[in-house]
Amino acid sequence: MAKITINASKFKRDMERFADNLQRSIPIALNRSGEKTREAILNRTARGVGLRGAFKQYSPGYREFRNSQGRGTKPDLNFSGRMLSNLDVERKGRNRLVVGFKRREEKLKAEHNNKTRPFIGVTSTEEKSIIQTFARQLEKDLR
Repeated sequence: MAKITINASKFKRDMERFADNLQRSIPIALNRSGEKTREAILNRTARGVGLRGAFKQYSPGYREFRNSQGRGTKPDLNFSGRMLSNLDVERKGRNRLVVGFKRREEKLKAEHNNKTRPFIGVTSTEEKSIIQTFARQLEKDLR
């Protein structure tokens, strides 16, 4: 007859250590996925693409105004750069974050732009990439 010995207290310590490491790693992975979300929105918007495809063209009057100010006429929601540079990742508790605008003025601009050229949010492809970023960061931290 074979004798098997299981060290349950060592297993319990290992599991407690893993749980501690997991609790420390989740906020790091969450921050990384928040930054990935921010990057996705900024990169897509810079290409003139919103949540539903290419942005609607600027009105003729606004295109003329942008041109007179030395700005491009392809819609990218970037005139001064203040609105998009204000997009930030903010922690809301241990396991939650929000990607949004810090200053009220920039938030109002974004909400106005979002009505005609939806850009706030992520596409399903971006969401998959963000989830993968979270998982990769978590795996890296738990090695």
